[in-house]
Amino acid sequence: MKSIFIVGSTGSLGKEALEVIKKLGNYYKVIGITGFQNVDMMLNQIKDFDPRYIGMRENYLETIRKEFPGKYIFDVEKDLEKVVLDAGADLTLFLSSDITALKSIDLLLSYKKYLAIANKESIIAGGEIIFSQDRQKYIIPVDSELSALFQCLIGEKKNAVKRFIVTASGGPFWERDIATFDKITPSDALRHPNWRMGKKITVDSATLINKAFEVIESHFFFGIDYKKIEVIVHRESIIHSMIEFVDGNMKALMSTPLMYFPLEYAITYPERAINSFPESRLDLEKVGKLTFYPLNNDKFPGFLTASEYGKRGGNFLPLLIAIDKVLVDAFLKEMISFSDIPRLLEKGLSQFTYKKVDSVPDIVETYNEGILLGKEMIKRSVK
Repeated sequence: MKSIFIVGSTGSLGKEALEVIKKLGNYYKVIGITGFQNVDMMLNQIKDFDPRYIGMRENYLETIRKEFPGKYIFDVEKDLEKVVLDAGADLTLFLSSDITALKSIDLLLSYKKYLAIANKESIIAGGEIIFSQDRQKYIIPVDSELSALFQCLIGEKKNAVKRFIVTASGGPFWERDIATFDKITPSDALRHPNWRMGKKITVDSATLINKAFEVIESHFFFGIDYKKIEVIVHRESIIHSMIEFVDGNMKALMSTPLMYFPLEYAITYPERAINSFPESRLDLEKVGKLTFYPLNNDKFPGFLTASEYGKRGGNFLPLLIAIDKVLVDAFLKEMISFSDIPRLLEKGLSQFTYKKVDSVPDIVETYNEGILLGKEMIKRSVK
């Protein structure tokens, strides 16, 4: 039996991970799950998967205890690090957003525990610490693009790679006139043409800032120079990433654009399970054609801003994540326009100078500085 602990089970990825595990069968056992505030969903997940460890925010704990008195129920905001270590899962999935899981990720890696991570906020904000000391071998990426690169690299020597090519769908506004971007509503931005995702990442995909995040993640995950990472727009989202080798050959990983596939790969790694979602098998005849385009940085300036500041490293990594979070939240609340997101991101990041961060507390402190600055910019913008 392979024991699984899921941090962020009530989010969009967490729900899909549980669906994958249910289809995989009894060999995989969920021993722990955490959520934040969706207590009704959490109660249903406990009934369905019977985990021993359940984490939620403090004000929901009593509700869970009444329903499940025999479980180990804990405050996810205070005790996550201790519980994930004590649980001793064979694999811990970090599928939550924000940097609240950063301490737990760092702790588990210090004990050489295996993790599968889709928590890009922690990967980017804490990348310089998380991926130090040859820790990459304990981490399996869950993002579809990074999972594709990970799989393409198996059996290959890193010095044989010429280019890492990350694909981007272009989002819902690739063909839209930039003159109308100020009229884009949250509901417009949440209509991704290919992927079903949470609100935050869907907006980041619409601005293409998410693609810059994936460039930064690739740099850390695979220990590669930014100069070797390129992005190409691939509207169909069938090819998730590619690698070009020095001999001119290329490898690409293809699948239907559903997160079930990278999740199943991460959960079953290093084995490959029989496809649990045969109805979603890729049919290239139905796809018909695959198209590719260069990025348009004039139309989507957020990609360049996030990429350039991310490459600087240090304090800019948690600042980038923090300020973007505040801006996306404000856009979803209709406090700023879609075009304000990249504009204010550049404005906010430009107010800082490089500073080295070499501990998790430093990262959290810097992240909080970015949150405060982002909120202050929003206040000034809405006056």
